[in-house]
Amino acid sequence: MVAMEIVQSVILITAAGSPIGKAISLHFASLGAKLALVDIDKVQLNQTYRACKANGAACEAFCLAQQDEANIEGVFDSIHQQLGAIDVLINYTQGTKLPALFSPSSVDTFSHSMIDLATTFFAFGKQAAHYMRNYNRQGVIVNLITQPQDNEAHPNFDSTKAMVSGLTQSWAKELANFNIRVGGVVPITIGCDCNDCSGSHVMNQHLQYEIVRSAEYIVTNDYFNGRMLEAEI
Repeated sequence: MVAMEIVQSVILITAAGSPIGKAISLHFASLGAKLALVDIDKVQLNQTYRACKANGAACEAFCLAQQDEANIEGVFDSIHQQLGAIDVLINYTQGTKLPALFSPSSVDTFSHSMIDLATTFFAFGKQAAHYMRNYNRQGVIVNLITQPQDNEAHPNFDSTKAMVSGLTQSWAKELANFNIRVGGVVPITIGCDCNDCSGSHVMNQHLQYEIVRSAEYIVTNDYFNGRMLEAEI
């Protein structure tokens, strides 16, 4: 495998309008990457796009109106036409609240929560794998998940972390023959700098930095494959 050069690489970032998505986008922009910014929220997506353009980045924004497989494939085609061959997928999703075992209707709630969480995440991974294999790209997929950003504790977040870890390992094995690497980043904990948590829970800036640098580390180190990095405060 050849070490990935970030300069002029085309990097697709999902949930690019979110705070962590914006932080990742600005970081890779500062390293000279071409950015394909994808989100379902047009307003937040445009904010990230404008911030990256203000920093001189070569980037395009793609609002994903429908998160089905056909539309995701269409986004990949549009990115290829407008920015060139895709080298990296930052496959970011925000975790969802999972029910406790003894909560009412816990099975149905769990099923719907996992479908909502995993379907788009898996679809982007699948499409990136197909794309990189078909275009013979020695690419990188970085799976990233963070806790829901609210005021509540999420003791079952370890379950979603385990799902991402399992997919990262299995995808890495499946894609090794095509020289496509897969790594993952999860936060150990999210801190709060405020004394009064009556407002929205905002991710600690230091943790954001650790997550962003972890993603860069996975992209640039050709020996990192099938493993997870835990970003901590």
